[in-house]
Amino acid sequence: MSELAVRYKRKTPRHEVQVAAPKGAVTHVHLPDDDAKAHFVTALLKARCEPGEELELFGEPAASAPSKKREKLRHRVGAVSPIVGLMSNLNAWENIALPAAYHGAPPLPEVAQMASDVLTALGAEPDYFFARLPDELGLLDRKIAAFVRLLVAAPELLVFDALEDGLSFGECKQVARFEAQYRARHPSGTVVYVDTKEES
Repeated sequence: MSELAVRYKRKTPRHEVQVAAPKGAVTHVHLPDDDAKAHFVTALLKARCEPGEELELFGEPAASAPSKKREKLRHRVGAVSPIVGLMSNLNAWENIALPAAYHGAPPLPEVAQMASDVLTALGAEPDYFFARLPDELGLLDRKIAAFVRLLVAAPELLVFDALEDGLSFGECKQVARFEAQYRARHPSGTVVYVDTKEES
């Protein structure tokens, strides 16, 4: 049996949600509604369970993890999600570089080169893009900025939360290239796409 990056369970009066995401794989998760999706993504990002939830990250039960272990688990997870916004008072470059500035690594010139390469591959003009504040960016560009910031943080588990929501057909084709950009830099990383499905 494959080692799991994520094992999650939540039971409510209406639904029982169970998710298993093998380490190093790409997993598509379709949850019953926005509430279930928000609980799942929040649990992953916080490495913490609410009542009625069970969560294991990389084989570690989140409920019993001490605070230092939970903090380490949190740093292994990242998400492109409405839950995780950009800092409105920082331009796109400052948002992208924030993890490196906070942790002191990787070096900012390395971050700038990587970010420029990814933006160019995704069809954006880096210098113009870097100078924009989040309010000056469209929805697609805000998702691109959030994604490039995550590449700097280099999570082992990358969650794409309703990645195509609000985008045109052409823009969906652009965000479909995120996975390849992540995989090129983290070939053993785990990718989880999360969305909701209509009730039958």
